[in-house]
Amino acid sequence: MDRQHSADYALFETSWEVCNKVGGIYTVVSTKAKTLVEKLGDDYVLLGPWRLGDEQSEGEFEAEPGFETFTAACREMGVPTQVGRWKIPGAPRVILVEFSGLFERNDEILAELWEEYEVDSLTGGWEYVEPVLFGYAAGMVIERWYDEFFAPKDLPGVAQFHEWMTGAGLLYLKRHAPEIAHVFTTHATILGRSMAAKGRGPQLGLGGREAAQIAAELGVRSKHSMETVCARESDTFTTVSEITALEAELLLGRKPKPVLPNGIDLEVIDAISDGVDRDRSRAALSHLAHRFLGELDPDTAFLCISGRYEFHNKGIDMLLDALARMAQTPGRPVVLFATIPAGQSGVGNSLRERLEAPEFGGDVAPLGVSTHNLIDQANDPIQQAVKRLGLLNARGARVKVIQIPIYLSRDDDLLGFPYEGMLRGIDLTCFPSYYEPWGYTPEESLAAGVPTVTTDLAGFGRWVRKEGLTEREGVIVLDRDGVDDEQATEKLTAILEKFLASDVDPDEMARTCRRTALKTAWTDLVAHYYEAFDSAIEGCTHRRE
Repeated sequence: MDRQHSADYALFETSWEVCNKVGGIYTVVSTKAKTLVEKLGDDYVLLGPWRLGDEQSEGEFEAEPGFETFTAACREMGVPTQVGRWKIPGAPRVILVEFSGLFERNDEILAELWEEYEVDSLTGGWEYVEPVLFGYAAGMVIERWYDEFFAPKDLPGVAQFHEWMTGAGLLYLKRHAPEIAHVFTTHATILGRSMAAKGRGPQLGLGGREAAQIAAELGVRSKHSMETVCARESDTFTTVSEITALEAELLLGRKPKPVLPNGIDLEVIDAISDGVDRDRSRAALSHLAHRFLGELDPDTAFLCISGRYEFHNKGIDMLLDALARMAQTPGRPVVLFATIPAGQSGVGNSLRERLEAPEFGGDVAPLGVSTHNLIDQANDPIQQAVKRLGLLNARGARVKVIQIPIYLSRDDDLLGFPYEGMLRGIDLTCFPSYYEPWGYTPEESLAAGVPTVTTDLAGFGRWVRKEGLTEREGVIVLDRDGVDDEQATEKLTAILEKFLASDVDPDEMARTCRRTALKTAWTDLVAHYYEAFDSAIEGCTHRRE
C-alpha cells in the first residue's frame, strides 16, 4: 500500500550500497531513509543492484506484490527488477535492478557516453564497466517508474546518484528523460582517494599537473572521467564535507553546493543493533578473545578499528605502529579488534572448535591474528604489518590484535550479531585516517555510546573542531594535517595511553557519546538534502527552458 507524502516532488535515490553493505554509504543511506520516508512516503524510491544469489541482499529485501506489470515491462527492456521494501527502520520502497542483460550492449552504451558527454571509458576494466552498466540500467528503471507512477500526478521528479559508480544513470536521464532533475553526490573523489593511497593527499595540490594526467598514471582514468563528467552535467553537484568540497573543486573542476554532512539516527542505530547491549557484546567479545588468544586479562581494554580496507588512507598502519610502541612499555592490556572485510573462506577450523568447546583452559597457544582463513594471507597488509612489528599475540604480551575480515551479522558464525551491536562492548574506537572525506565510523561509534578518535584530515574531525567538541564529549581529534607520520604516531600513542590510564564509567560515557551523536541527527541535517533537491528542480527548469 502506498504511503502519502508531504512534499511537492518525488525522489529517487540510487546507490550501489542499497541493500548491499560495502562501506559507509550503506550506513548513510540506511539511517537517513526513515527521515525521508516520514516526509515523502512512497514518493521516495531507492534503487540498488539485484545481485543474484547474494544472501545478504536477499536477507535485507522483502518483495512487494502489485507491480507485476511494471516488472514485466522492465524485463522486456532487458533489465529485470524486483520491487519491495528494505527491511530497515522506515521500510522504504526499493527497486533492485538486475543489469546483466545489458552486457551485450556494453559497447553501444560506452559509445553513447563518449559521443554525448565525452566519458572516456577506453581504459576501464570490469570494475569500471560493471557499475556503469548498473547505473545505466537504474536510469532506465527510474524513467519507467516516473512515467508510470509519478508523471500522471504531475509530480516533479528528482534523482540522486551516489558516487561515480551510479553516474551513468544520471547521464542516461539527462539525455532520455530530461524532465527529471538530478543530483550527483561524491563522497570521495576516486582520484583523491588514489592519490592519498600513494602518500600524497589532494590537500597537497597537483604540483602544476593536470588531474586527468595523474588519474591516468594511477590507473583510474575512466573512473575519474565519469566522475568529472557527472559533476559537470548534474543539475546539482554535492559532497559530504568542506574538505571534500575543496578536493572536488580542485580535481573535478566544479564547486559542490550545497555540502551534505552525514547525519545519524540513534533510533535506527539501536534498531539495527539487534537489541545487543554492552554486557552481551562484552561477554561475546571476551569469549572470542579468550578462546582465540588462549588467555585474557580481565582488565583488558577493547579497541576497535573498522571500515574499508585502505591500509594507509584509513590510518590502519598508524594505529598498528602506535600499538607496537605501547607493547614495549608496561600498562593496561589491550586487544584491538580490526573488523575490516577482506578476502576469506570462513572461520578457521581451530577457532571454530575452541568456540564450540564446553570447557576451555590451560596452556593454550594463540591461533594467529585472523579469525578467518584469508585468501591471500602472505600479501594481506595487516598480516604483513603485525609480523614486521612483532604484534603476533604472544602469550603474556601487553598488546594483542584480532583481525576479523568480515561484515559482522547475526549469521556470521563468530559473534552472531551486527557490527552496531559489537561496538557497544568496545572501550574506544580509533580511526586515525589520512584520507577521510567524512568519516562515518566515529560518528556511528558515538551513536553506539563509545568514545572515538578521528583526525583533522577527516570531514567529521573538522566538523568536531568547528563545533568546539573535545574528549569531554567523547571525541578526540588527532592532528595529521601538515604533521609528519612520526609525530602523529607519537601523539596517537599518547592519546591511547592517556585513555587507558583514565577511570571511565562506561555508562556515563555512553550517555555522553550519544548526546554528542545527537548533534548530527538526520532530523536536522536532512535540510541540506532538501536544499539540494530544490536546487536541482530549479536547475532542471532552467535547463529545459
